Amino acid sequence: MRKIFTLTFLLLILIFSTNFAQTFDGEWSVDYVTSDSPDSANSIGQRVISVTTIEENSFVALVNRGSANAYYLVGFRNAGINQGRLGTYPYPASDFQTKWIDFFSQEFVFDANDLASKGNFIYVANNEAPTHSVLVFEFKEDSIYSYPQRFSLGEYIWGIDIDGSGRVYVTKTGDSLNAGSVVVLDNPDNAPAWSAGGNTGTILTEFTLPDIGQPRGITVNNEGTIIYVSNYDENKVYCFVGDPINGYSLYDGFNFTVDSEFQTSGALISVGPFGLQLMPDKNLLFVTHDANFSGGDAYEYGRIYIANPNTGEVLDTVNIAEWNFSVEGQYDNHNPENKASGYASNYAVDFDEKYNLYSSCWRGWTAEKWVYSGELPTIEILITSIEKSSSKIPDNFSLEQNYPNPFNPSTTIKFNLNKAQNISLSIYDINGQLITDLIKSSDFSAGSYKITFDASNLSSGTYIYRLRTQNNVIAKKMTLLK
Repeated sequence: MRKIFTLTFLLLILIFSTNFAQTFDGEWSVDYVTSDSPDSANSIGQRVISVTTIEENSFVALVNRGSANAYYLVGFRNAGINQGRLGTYPYPASDFQTKWIDFFSQEFVFDANDLASKGNFIYVANNEAPTHSVLVFEFKEDSIYSYPQRFSLGEYIWGIDIDGSGRVYVTKTGDSLNAGSVVVLDNPDNAPAWSAGGNTGTILTEFTLPDIGQPRGITVNNEGTIIYVSNYDENKVYCFVGDPINGYSLYDGFNFTVDSEFQTSGALISVGPFGLQLMPDKNLLFVTHDANFSGGDAYEYGRIYIANPNTGEVLDTVNIAEWNFSVEGQYDNHNPENKASGYASNYAVDFDEKYNLYSSCWRGWTAEKWVYSGELPTIEILITSIEKSSSKIPDNFSLEQNYPNPFNPSTTIKFNLNKAQNISLSIYDINGQLITDLIKSSDFSAGSYKITFDASNLSSGTYIYRLRTQNNVIAKKMTLLK
Protein backbone atom coordinates (compact mmCIF):
# COMPACT_ATOMS: atom_id res chain seq x y z
CA MET A 1 0.00 0.00 0.00
CA ARG A 2 1.31 3.44 -0.85
CA LYS A 3 2.73 5.40 2.03
CA ILE A 4 1.73 9.06 1.92
CA PHE A 5 2.98 11.57 4.46
CA THR A 6 1.64 15.10 4.76
CA LEU A 7 2.68 18.04 6.84
CA THR A 8 -0.04 18.72 9.40
CA PHE A 9 1.68 20.97 11.90
CA LEU A 10 4.93 21.91 10.19
CA LEU A 11 4.86 24.38 7.35
CA LEU A 12 8.19 25.13 5.72
CA ILE A 13 8.61 28.47 4.05
CA LEU A 14 11.40 29.51 1.70
CA ILE A 15 13.05 32.75 2.62
CA PHE A 16 15.77 34.49 0.73
CA SER A 17 18.25 37.28 1.08
CA THR A 18 17.44 40.57 -0.59
CA ASN A 19 21.03 41.36 -1.54
CA PHE A 20 21.89 38.59 -4.00
CA ALA A 21 22.87 39.31 -7.56
CA GLN A 22 20.49 38.28 -10.34
CA THR A 23 22.51 39.67 -13.23
CA PHE A 24 23.42 37.50 -16.20
CA ASP A 25 26.15 39.49 -17.93
CA GLY A 26 27.50 36.78 -20.24
CA GLU A 27 26.42 34.56 -23.11
CA TRP A 28 25.89 30.81 -23.45
CA SER A 29 27.65 29.03 -26.30
CA VAL A 30 28.35 25.43 -27.31
CA ASP A 31 31.85 24.18 -26.54
CA TYR A 32 31.38 20.89 -28.38
CA VAL A 33 28.79 18.33 -29.45
CA THR A 34 29.45 14.64 -29.80
CA SER A 35 29.59 13.20 -33.29
CA ASP A 36 26.63 11.78 -35.17
CA SER A 37 28.27 9.85 -37.95
CA PRO A 38 28.49 6.14 -38.78
CA ASP A 39 32.17 6.70 -39.56
CA SER A 40 33.00 8.16 -36.15
CA ALA A 41 34.29 6.25 -33.15
CA ASN A 42 32.66 8.88 -30.98
CA SER A 43 29.00 8.74 -32.03
CA ILE A 44 26.27 7.60 -29.65
CA GLY A 45 24.32 5.93 -32.43
CA GLN A 46 20.74 6.69 -31.42
CA ARG A 47 18.43 9.22 -29.77
CA VAL A 48 19.70 10.63 -26.48
CA ILE A 49 17.04 11.41 -23.90
CA SER A 50 19.14 12.19 -20.82
CA VAL A 51 22.66 12.92 -19.65
CA THR A 52 24.36 12.96 -16.24
CA THR A 53 27.78 14.40 -15.45
CA ILE A 54 30.61 12.79 -13.49
CA GLU A 55 33.12 15.64 -13.82
CA GLU A 56 34.17 18.09 -16.51
CA ASN A 57 34.08 16.34 -19.91
CA SER A 58 33.11 13.01 -18.32
CA PHE A 59 29.44 12.09 -18.53
CA VAL A 60 26.96 9.34 -19.32
CA ALA A 61 24.32 9.58 -22.07
CA LEU A 62 21.08 7.58 -22.03
CA VAL A 63 19.55 6.35 -25.30
CA ASN A 64 15.81 5.74 -25.63
CA ARG A 65 14.22 4.91 -28.97
CA GLY A 66 11.32 2.49 -28.83
CA SER A 67 10.88 2.06 -32.60
CA ALA A 68 14.44 0.67 -32.77
CA ASN A 69 14.28 -1.20 -29.46
CA ALA A 70 17.39 0.77 -28.47
CA TYR A 71 17.90 1.51 -24.76
CA TYR A 72 21.46 1.82 -23.53
CA LEU A 73 24.09 3.85 -21.68
CA VAL A 74 27.15 5.43 -23.28
CA GLY A 75 30.01 6.75 -21.16
CA PHE A 76 32.39 9.57 -22.13
CA ARG A 77 35.69 10.51 -20.51
CA ASN A 78 37.80 13.51 -21.62
CA ALA A 79 35.11 14.12 -24.19
CA GLY A 80 35.25 16.37 -27.23
CA ILE A 81 33.91 16.48 -30.77
CA ASN A 82 35.78 13.37 -31.88
CA GLN A 83 37.02 11.86 -28.65
CA GLY A 84 35.99 10.43 -25.33
CA ARG A 85 33.51 7.62 -25.98
CA LEU A 86 34.05 4.49 -23.89
CA GLY A 87 33.23 1.23 -25.66
CA THR A 88 31.92 0.26 -29.08
CA TYR A 89 28.36 0.88 -30.27
CA PRO A 90 26.52 0.11 -33.51
CA TYR A 91 25.27 2.91 -35.77
CA PRO A 92 22.37 3.16 -36.04
CA ALA A 93 21.72 0.93 -33.04
CA SER A 94 18.68 -1.35 -33.13
CA ASP A 95 17.68 -4.21 -30.83
CA PHE A 96 20.48 -3.02 -28.58
CA GLN A 97 20.06 -2.76 -24.81
CA THR A 98 22.36 -2.37 -21.82
CA LYS A 99 22.03 -5.27 -19.39
CA TRP A 100 22.20 -4.80 -15.65
CA ILE A 101 23.37 -8.10 -14.13
CA ASP A 102 24.53 -9.56 -10.86
CA PHE A 103 24.93 -13.34 -10.96
CA PHE A 104 21.36 -14.68 -11.23
CA SER A 105 19.70 -11.25 -11.09
CA GLN A 106 19.41 -9.34 -14.33
CA GLU A 107 17.38 -6.61 -15.98
CA PHE A 108 17.62 -4.91 -19.35
CA VAL A 109 17.53 -1.15 -19.67
CA PHE A 110 14.13 -0.54 -21.23
CA ASP A 111 12.20 2.69 -21.87
CA ALA A 112 14.35 4.57 -19.35
CA ASN A 113 13.93 8.34 -19.50
CA ASP A 114 16.29 9.83 -16.96
CA LEU A 115 19.65 9.43 -15.20
CA ALA A 116 21.25 10.78 -12.05
CA SER A 117 24.73 10.36 -10.62
CA LYS A 118 26.49 10.59 -7.28
CA GLY A 119 30.24 10.24 -7.44
CA ASN A 120 30.96 7.46 -9.92
CA PHE A 121 27.59 5.78 -9.45
CA ILE A 122 24.88 6.11 -12.10
CA TYR A 123 21.18 5.69 -11.25
CA VAL A 124 18.74 4.82 -14.03
CA ALA A 125 14.95 5.19 -13.75
CA ASN A 126 14.20 2.00 -15.68
CA ASN A 127 10.89 0.64 -16.96
CA GLU A 128 11.30 -3.02 -17.77
CA ALA A 129 8.00 -4.51 -16.61
CA PRO A 130 6.92 -5.63 -14.13
CA THR A 131 9.73 -4.40 -11.89
CA HIS A 132 10.17 -0.75 -12.99
CA SER A 133 13.41 -0.48 -11.02
CA VAL A 134 16.01 2.10 -10.17
CA LEU A 135 19.20 0.42 -11.46
CA VAL A 136 22.68 1.28 -10.19
CA PHE A 137 25.77 1.23 -12.41
CA GLU A 138 29.38 2.23 -11.76
CA PHE A 139 31.34 4.53 -14.06
CA LYS A 140 34.93 3.26 -14.32
CA GLU A 141 37.98 4.18 -16.37
CA ASP A 142 37.13 2.05 -19.39
CA SER A 143 33.38 1.54 -19.30
CA ILE A 144 30.13 1.39 -17.30
CA TYR A 145 29.54 -1.69 -15.15
CA SER A 146 26.57 -3.09 -13.27
CA TYR A 147 26.60 -2.47 -9.53
CA PRO A 148 24.73 -5.02 -7.36
CA GLN A 149 21.94 -2.69 -6.19
CA ARG A 150 18.49 -1.95 -7.53
CA PHE A 151 15.10 -0.94 -6.11
CA SER A 152 11.89 -2.15 -7.73
CA LEU A 153 8.89 0.21 -7.63
CA GLY A 154 6.43 -1.73 -9.78
CA GLU A 155 5.01 1.34 -11.56
CA TYR A 156 6.13 3.47 -14.51
CA ILE A 157 8.77 5.98 -13.45
CA TRP A 158 10.38 8.92 -15.22
CA GLY A 159 12.55 11.50 -13.41
CA ILE A 160 15.29 10.80 -10.88
CA ASP A 161 17.66 12.81 -8.67
CA ILE A 162 19.84 12.29 -5.58
CA ASP A 163 20.43 14.55 -2.58
CA GLY A 164 23.64 15.07 -0.60
CA SER A 165 22.82 12.21 1.79
CA GLY A 166 22.41 9.73 -1.06
CA ARG A 167 18.60 9.56 -0.90
CA VAL A 168 16.99 8.89 -4.27
CA TYR A 169 13.98 10.88 -5.55
CA VAL A 170 11.83 9.39 -8.33
CA THR A 171 8.68 10.50 -10.14
CA LYS A 172 5.87 8.04 -10.89
CA THR A 173 3.85 9.21 -13.88
CA GLY A 174 0.35 8.17 -12.87
CA ASP A 175 -2.23 7.92 -15.65
CA SER A 176 -5.14 9.80 -17.23
CA LEU A 177 -7.24 9.37 -14.08
CA ASN A 178 -4.63 9.51 -11.33
CA ALA A 179 -2.01 12.13 -10.63
CA GLY A 180 1.61 11.07 -10.49
CA SER A 181 3.66 11.02 -7.33
CA VAL A 182 7.13 11.49 -5.90
CA VAL A 183 8.83 8.61 -4.09
CA VAL A 184 11.81 9.21 -1.79
CA LEU A 185 14.06 6.17 -1.30
CA ASP A 186 16.61 5.88 1.46
CA ASN A 187 20.32 5.81 0.66
CA PRO A 188 21.00 2.42 -1.00
CA ASP A 189 23.73 1.67 1.55
CA ASN A 190 21.54 2.23 4.63
CA ALA A 191 20.06 -0.82 6.29
CA PRO A 192 18.17 -2.57 4.89
CA ALA A 193 20.51 -1.90 1.98
CA TRP A 194 19.37 -2.22 -1.61
CA SER A 195 20.06 -5.67 -3.00
CA ALA A 196 20.51 -7.14 -6.44
CA GLY A 197 17.05 -8.65 -6.13
CA GLY A 198 15.43 -5.23 -5.91
CA ASN A 199 13.23 -6.16 -2.96
CA THR A 200 15.09 -4.53 -0.07
CA GLY A 201 15.46 -0.90 0.90
CA THR A 202 13.24 1.73 2.44
CA ILE A 203 10.65 4.10 1.01
CA LEU A 204 10.93 7.12 3.27
CA THR A 205 7.90 8.96 1.91
CA GLU A 206 5.63 9.27 -1.11
CA PHE A 207 3.30 12.12 -1.97
CA THR A 208 0.87 12.78 -4.79
CA LEU A 209 1.23 15.70 -7.18
CA PRO A 210 -1.49 18.37 -7.34
CA ASP A 211 -2.57 17.72 -10.95
CA ILE A 212 -3.05 14.87 -13.38
CA GLY A 213 -0.39 14.99 -16.09
CA GLN A 214 3.02 13.52 -16.72
CA PRO A 215 5.78 14.48 -14.29
CA ARG A 216 8.89 14.48 -16.45
CA GLY A 217 11.68 15.88 -14.28
CA ILE A 218 12.68 16.16 -10.65
CA THR A 219 15.51 17.89 -8.81
CA VAL A 220 16.26 18.32 -5.13
CA ASN A 221 18.56 20.52 -3.06
CA ASN A 222 21.49 19.02 -1.20
CA GLU A 223 19.62 18.76 2.12
CA GLY A 224 16.52 17.14 0.66
CA THR A 225 14.28 19.94 1.95
CA ILE A 226 13.24 21.45 -1.40
CA ILE A 227 11.96 19.40 -4.35
CA TYR A 228 11.04 20.70 -7.81
CA VAL A 229 8.90 18.59 -10.16
CA SER A 230 7.85 19.34 -13.74
CA ASN A 231 4.43 18.45 -15.16
CA TYR A 232 4.65 18.49 -18.95
CA ASP A 233 0.91 18.32 -19.66
CA GLU A 234 0.09 21.22 -17.34
CA ASN A 235 3.19 23.26 -18.28
CA LYS A 236 3.98 23.59 -14.57
CA VAL A 237 6.94 23.28 -12.27
CA TYR A 238 5.98 22.57 -8.65
CA CYS A 239 8.03 23.41 -5.57
CA PHE A 240 7.62 21.27 -2.46
CA VAL A 241 9.19 21.96 0.93
CA GLY A 242 9.60 19.58 3.86
CA ASP A 243 11.86 16.64 4.58
CA PRO A 244 11.98 12.90 3.82
CA ILE A 245 10.84 11.93 7.32
CA ASN A 246 7.89 14.28 7.95
CA GLY A 247 6.82 14.68 4.33
CA TYR A 248 6.40 17.61 1.95
CA SER A 249 3.94 20.41 1.27
CA LEU A 250 3.35 22.39 -1.91
CA TYR A 251 4.94 25.84 -1.69
CA ASP A 252 2.54 28.32 -3.27
CA GLY A 253 5.09 31.14 -3.40
CA PHE A 254 6.84 29.50 -6.38
CA ASN A 255 5.36 30.23 -9.80
CA PHE A 256 7.22 29.28 -13.00
CA THR A 257 5.28 30.85 -15.86
CA VAL A 258 6.18 30.53 -19.54
CA ASP A 259 4.04 30.02 -22.65
CA SER A 260 2.73 26.53 -23.38
CA GLU A 261 2.46 27.25 -27.12
CA PHE A 262 4.93 28.58 -29.66
CA GLN A 263 4.19 29.92 -33.13
CA THR A 264 6.78 28.55 -35.55
CA SER A 265 7.05 29.60 -39.18
CA GLY A 266 4.60 26.85 -40.09
CA ALA A 267 2.51 25.81 -37.12
CA LEU A 268 1.41 26.52 -33.57
CA ILE A 269 3.07 23.85 -31.41
CA SER A 270 2.58 22.80 -27.78
CA VAL A 271 5.61 22.87 -25.49
CA GLY A 272 6.27 22.07 -21.84
CA PRO A 273 8.90 21.32 -19.18
CA PHE A 274 10.99 18.14 -19.28
CA GLY A 275 14.14 17.77 -17.20
CA LEU A 276 15.04 19.91 -14.18
CA GLN A 277 18.33 20.51 -12.41
CA LEU A 278 19.26 22.77 -9.51
CA MET A 279 22.82 24.04 -9.99
CA PRO A 280 24.85 23.37 -6.81
CA ASP A 281 26.19 26.40 -4.91
CA LYS A 282 24.75 28.84 -7.45
CA ASN A 283 21.18 27.73 -6.64
CA LEU A 284 19.91 28.39 -10.16
CA LEU A 285 17.02 26.22 -11.34
CA PHE A 286 17.43 25.00 -14.94
CA VAL A 287 14.25 23.90 -16.74
CA THR A 288 14.46 22.18 -20.14
CA HIS A 289 11.40 23.22 -22.16
CA ASP A 290 10.52 21.68 -25.51
CA ALA A 291 7.95 19.98 -27.72
CA ASN A 292 6.82 16.45 -26.90
CA PHE A 293 9.05 14.20 -29.05
CA SER A 294 8.04 16.15 -32.14
CA GLY A 295 9.94 16.93 -35.30
CA GLY A 296 9.52 19.33 -38.21
CA ASP A 297 8.25 22.68 -36.96
CA ALA A 298 9.28 21.80 -33.40
CA TYR A 299 12.94 22.21 -34.36
CA GLU A 300 12.35 25.96 -34.21
CA TYR A 301 11.76 25.71 -30.47
CA GLY A 302 13.98 24.30 -27.75
CA ARG A 303 15.06 26.19 -24.65
CA ILE A 304 16.55 25.82 -21.22
CA TYR A 305 15.12 28.39 -18.85
CA ILE A 306 17.08 29.51 -15.80
CA ALA A 307 14.73 30.37 -12.95
CA ASN A 308 14.93 31.86 -9.47
CA PRO A 309 14.43 28.83 -7.18
CA ASN A 310 12.57 30.93 -4.62
CA THR A 311 9.96 32.47 -6.90
CA GLY A 312 10.09 30.70 -10.29
CA GLU A 313 10.90 33.96 -12.09
CA VAL A 314 12.79 33.34 -15.34
CA LEU A 315 16.20 35.04 -15.12
CA ASP A 316 17.90 33.87 -18.32
CA THR A 317 17.34 31.58 -21.31
CA VAL A 318 19.59 29.20 -23.21
CA ASN A 319 17.89 29.34 -26.61
CA ILE A 320 19.05 26.12 -28.23
CA ALA A 321 17.03 26.42 -31.44
CA GLU A 322 18.27 29.96 -31.96
CA TRP A 323 21.87 28.79 -31.51
CA ASN A 324 21.43 26.04 -34.11
CA PHE A 325 20.00 28.51 -36.60
CA SER A 326 22.66 31.15 -35.93
CA VAL A 327 25.55 28.81 -36.72
CA GLU A 328 23.96 26.71 -39.48
CA GLY A 329 21.34 28.95 -41.05
CA GLN A 330 18.73 26.24 -40.44
CA TYR A 331 17.23 24.40 -37.51
CA ASP A 332 17.63 20.82 -38.73
CA ASN A 333 21.28 20.31 -39.55
CA HIS A 334 23.84 18.44 -37.49
CA ASN A 335 27.38 19.81 -37.74
CA PRO A 336 29.79 19.00 -34.89
CA GLU A 337 32.56 20.98 -36.52
CA ASN A 338 30.31 24.02 -36.30
CA LYS A 339 29.18 23.06 -32.78
CA ALA A 340 25.56 22.44 -33.76
CA SER A 341 23.49 19.39 -32.87
CA GLY A 342 20.48 20.73 -34.73
CA TYR A 343 16.93 19.49 -34.19
CA ALA A 344 16.52 21.01 -30.67
CA SER A 345 14.72 18.39 -28.48
CA ASN A 346 17.09 18.92 -25.54
CA TYR A 347 15.22 17.06 -22.80
CA ALA A 348 17.75 16.93 -19.96
CA VAL A 349 20.46 19.07 -18.40
CA ASP A 350 23.30 18.61 -15.91
CA PHE A 351 26.46 20.46 -14.81
CA ASP A 352 30.08 19.84 -13.98
CA GLU A 353 32.08 21.27 -11.09
CA LYS A 354 32.93 24.38 -13.14
CA TYR A 355 29.24 25.15 -13.84
CA ASN A 356 29.44 24.12 -17.47
CA LEU A 357 26.15 22.81 -18.82
CA TYR A 358 25.58 19.42 -20.50
CA SER A 359 22.38 18.67 -22.38
CA SER A 360 20.95 15.79 -24.37
CA CYS A 361 19.65 16.21 -27.91
CA TRP A 362 17.10 13.51 -28.66
CA ARG A 363 16.62 13.98 -32.41
CA GLY A 364 20.21 15.08 -32.91
CA TRP A 365 21.54 11.80 -31.42
CA THR A 366 24.10 13.80 -29.46
CA ALA A 367 25.12 15.33 -26.15
CA GLU A 368 26.30 18.95 -25.92
CA LYS A 369 28.55 20.93 -23.60
CA TRP A 370 27.65 24.60 -23.11
CA VAL A 371 29.85 27.24 -21.47
CA TYR A 372 29.03 30.67 -20.06
CA SER A 373 31.19 33.67 -20.90
CA GLY A 374 30.56 35.59 -17.67
CA GLU A 375 30.25 34.76 -14.00
CA LEU A 376 26.97 33.14 -13.08
CA PRO A 377 25.07 34.86 -10.27
CA THR A 378 24.39 33.14 -6.97
CA ILE A 379 21.00 33.10 -5.27
CA GLU A 380 20.98 32.51 -1.54
CA ILE A 381 18.29 30.21 -0.19
CA LEU A 382 17.63 29.84 3.54
CA ILE A 383 15.18 27.51 5.21
CA THR A 384 13.25 28.29 8.36
CA SER A 385 10.34 26.57 10.02
CA ILE A 386 6.95 27.97 10.89
CA GLU A 387 4.93 25.98 13.34
CA LYS A 388 1.16 26.34 13.49
CA SER A 389 0.83 26.20 17.27
CA SER A 390 -2.96 26.31 17.28
CA SER A 391 -5.77 26.00 14.75
CA LYS A 392 -8.20 27.74 17.10
CA ILE A 393 -9.26 31.00 15.51
CA PRO A 394 -7.84 33.92 17.55
CA ASP A 395 -10.03 36.85 18.52
CA ASN A 396 -7.70 39.41 16.94
CA PHE A 397 -4.95 39.93 14.44
CA SER A 398 -1.80 40.40 16.54
CA LEU A 399 1.99 40.23 16.68
CA GLU A 400 3.59 39.23 19.99
CA GLN A 401 6.90 40.28 21.47
CA ASN A 402 9.73 38.00 20.43
CA TYR A 403 11.30 35.71 23.03
CA PRO A 404 13.90 35.60 24.34
CA ASN A 405 14.64 39.30 24.05
CA PRO A 406 17.47 40.28 24.05
CA PHE A 407 18.59 37.18 22.15
CA ASN A 408 21.68 35.48 20.68
CA PRO A 409 21.61 34.22 17.98
CA SER A 410 17.99 33.08 17.48
CA THR A 411 14.60 34.14 18.75
CA THR A 412 10.96 33.11 18.31
CA ILE A 413 8.30 35.39 16.84
CA LYS A 414 4.61 34.59 17.38
CA PHE A 415 1.65 36.02 15.49
CA ASN A 416 -2.10 35.40 15.35
CA LEU A 417 -4.45 35.55 12.38
CA ASN A 418 -8.17 35.84 13.02
CA LYS A 419 -8.95 35.06 9.39
CA ALA A 420 -7.23 33.64 6.33
CA GLN A 421 -5.13 36.29 4.63
CA ASN A 422 -1.99 37.06 2.69
CA ILE A 423 0.87 38.12 4.95
CA SER A 424 4.49 39.25 4.93
CA LEU A 425 6.85 39.15 7.90
CA SER A 426 10.02 41.21 7.44
CA ILE A 427 13.11 42.20 9.42
CA TYR A 428 14.57 45.73 9.23
CA ASP A 429 17.52 47.46 10.84
CA ILE A 430 16.99 50.50 13.06
CA ASN A 431 17.37 52.78 10.03
CA GLY A 432 14.51 51.08 8.22
CA GLN A 433 16.66 49.14 5.73
CA LEU A 434 15.22 45.73 4.82
CA ILE A 435 17.35 42.86 6.12
CA THR A 436 15.24 39.90 4.95
CA ASP A 437 11.71 38.69 4.32
CA LEU A 438 10.90 35.78 6.61
CA ILE A 439 7.54 35.42 4.87
CA LYS A 440 6.87 37.17 1.58
CA SER A 441 3.29 37.56 0.29
CA SER A 442 2.12 34.07 1.31
CA ASP A 443 -1.41 32.89 2.06
CA PHE A 444 -2.04 31.62 5.61
CA SER A 445 -5.19 30.19 7.15
CA ALA A 446 -6.55 31.51 10.45
CA GLY A 447 -4.63 30.34 13.52
CA SER A 448 -1.65 30.99 15.77
CA TYR A 449 1.90 30.64 14.42
CA LYS A 450 5.46 30.88 15.64
CA ILE A 451 8.62 31.25 13.61
CA THR A 452 12.28 30.98 14.55
CA PHE A 453 14.56 33.76 13.32
CA ASP A 454 18.30 33.02 13.18
CA ALA A 455 20.42 36.19 13.31
CA SER A 456 23.84 34.49 13.28
CA ASN A 457 24.99 36.61 10.34
CA LEU A 458 23.90 39.95 11.86
CA SER A 459 25.71 42.34 14.17
CA SER A 460 24.54 43.27 17.66
CA GLY A 461 21.91 45.97 17.72
CA THR A 462 18.22 46.80 17.63
CA TYR A 463 16.07 45.42 14.81
CA ILE A 464 12.45 45.85 13.83
CA TYR A 465 10.18 43.00 12.79
CA ARG A 466 7.00 43.88 10.92
CA LEU A 467 3.89 41.83 10.13
CA ARG A 468 1.86 43.17 7.23
CA THR A 469 -1.43 42.23 5.60
CA GLN A 470 -3.44 44.08 2.98
CA ASN A 471 -5.14 46.17 5.66
CA ASN A 472 -2.91 46.03 8.74
CA VAL A 473 0.70 46.58 9.75
CA ILE A 474 2.19 45.81 13.19
CA ALA A 475 5.85 46.39 14.07
CA LYS A 476 7.92 45.65 17.19
CA LYS A 477 11.55 46.00 18.25
CA MET A 478 13.97 43.26 19.25
CA THR A 479 17.58 43.36 20.45
CA LEU A 480 20.46 41.14 19.36
CA LEU A 481 23.32 40.94 21.87
CA LYS A 482 26.45 38.99 20.91
